[in-house]
Amino acid sequence: MKTKATTEQELQNEKAAWPKTQAQLNEYIQSLLDLEHDYGTCVYAMSMSAVAAFNYVGSKLGATGFQASCADLDILRRTRHLDGPFIILKAEDMLYPQYDLKQKLDEAMQNWRGWLAKRAAEELEDADACDEVIKHWKQLAKYKV
Repeated sequence: MKTKATTEQELQNEKAAWPKTQAQLNEYIQSLLDLEHDYGTCVYAMSMSAVAAFNYVGSKLGATGFQASCADLDILRRTRHLDGPFIILKAEDMLYPQYDLKQKLDEAMQNWRGWLAKRAAEELEDADACDEVIKHWKQLAKYKV
């Protein structure tokens, strides 16, 4: 199993690989590493290798779709160093009237108030910030759950 792509555009458009064996996974990753890379193509070699490994491990473990969605969110949490709650909003949802992204964000922010109050209180303990930020943290620390 090898990538057929050679250019950045082809890599961007290539479907995610679903290797069935570790040998196929290794071959696929090696084919990505063997390409001649520039600033843009290395992005796709990294992400495509990660997705191929994700798909391989998930299939070997018999992971459900729900487990896979939890796992990919955990990848984002780890790679982006997200240490608090987060959501993903899809711009394409704005195409449909049943989705209200502003309401979804407002609800998430409301649900995060307890976490936010606790985190702001923790930040105030070591308050190494400008006056404006400290004032803001004090306001946040007052949130009620």
